[in-house]
Amino acid sequence: MRPWFAALAFALLVTGCATTPVGSSSGSRPADPEQLTQWMAKGRIALVAQGEGGSGSFVWQQRSERTELTLRGPLGAGGLALVTDGTTIELSDGAGQPLNGEAARAELERRLGVKLPLAELRYWMLGGPAPDSPGSGPVQTSSGSVPGFVQGGWVVSYEELKSQAGWSLPARLTATTNGARVRIIVDDWILPAP
Repeated sequence: MRPWFAALAFALLVTGCATTPVGSSSGSRPADPEQLTQWMAKGRIALVAQGEGGSGSFVWQQRSERTELTLRGPLGAGGLALVTDGTTIELSDGAGQPLNGEAARAELERRLGVKLPLAELRYWMLGGPAPDSPGSGPVQTSSGSVPGFVQGGWVVSYEELKSQAGWSLPARLTATTNGARVRIIVDDWILPAP
């Protein structure tokens, strides 16, 4: 089991929100990471990497550049916490054993079998590529073309969107690279009051 692969990703949100099929017009505008700097997402995550897989739940809190991701269930082996600002990283397991810096990054990569795009993740959660890195889209899937992009060797696709506080936010997304796949379902988006 690769518990840190769940930390990927990237996670999503909102009970009672209108769900929008990909490609339909809901009157919502795409999420703007310059305006949405404080938010929380709760949901479920599943992963497959190097022939192994599992699922669990997550809580993602974004505070400007600081990402705090908590995983529970089989993926989190009882609980894992990841804190990053896109450059630095801190990890701790359910027992509270911490790892920082390069040791944390190496352990995360060892467990996942893939290098995480730490600086890009918070943008992907809001439905778009990181602005400082080139990305391309849309993405072709077995069911046709869906919103998404390719960035840093990852293919990120959005299968479902939700309207929340006038923003169009991901409800279901998939990120794949080199035989690894992460699927995220956001059950609840919590945004600051307008």
